[in-house]
Amino acid sequence: PSILDRDKAVVSTQSTGGQMRMVYKSQGSSTVDAVISRLTTAILENEPVLERQRTRARVSESSSSQQIMQEQDAAFNESLLADQERAKQRRADEEAARLVVETEERKQREKEERVSGREGLREQLREKLEEPTKDHTLSLLFRLPNGSRVTRAFLPEASVKELYEFAFTCKDAPNFFTLVTNFPKRILPAYDTAEVVLSCREVGLESSTTLFLQEDDSESEGSVSEAEM
Repeated sequence: PSILDRDKAVVSTQSTGGQMRMVYKSQGSSTVDAVISRLTTAILENEPVLERQRTRARVSESSSSQQIMQEQDAAFNESLLADQERAKQRRADEEAARLVVETEERKQREKEERVSGREGLREQLREKLEEPTKDHTLSLLFRLPNGSRVTRAFLPEASVKELYEFAFTCKDAPNFFTLVTNFPKRILPAYDTAEVVLSCREVGLESSTTLFLQEDDSESEGSVSEAEM
């Protein structure tokens, strides 16, 4: 018998994940060509199975990679959007803070300018106002917020406006105030109203009346102003 007839060989294959594992078992002698032939035949017979497995593996890997990429893209876009919103909010907060600072600085400058201007106005009024020397005058007492008192004579025909202007020239007088009587409790017409031209007699002021300078923190335009001198 020939060597091939005497050869007893078994070729087993196992395919996993698109890869082939081949086991060749032989008893007795065999030629090289016979071995190669059996192995080649086994490979060719199992190649379709291997190709299907490789295709499924590639599809599975591609789908998995695509899903991972989509999840990564979604996470990146979400993070980017959150960063943009935070940056937008930060810019809005910074702008709001800047406007607050600018507004406060502007108000402070305007206040300083008004205070500075009112000092000059005081000097002008001091030169303008003269205390009457005639008989039958009213002696009015002005009570300042710091407790100091100033007494001055006015004609009964003197207007409430003149009272405001004199009170404004008093030392330590506030820049903005309203004149108020205590007994009875009454607020005199504000400086910027039409009634400020009323006379002391018309508003019911008598000699020895005390007028309180009630400070106005709101810096109302009702106080003495240069435009109305």
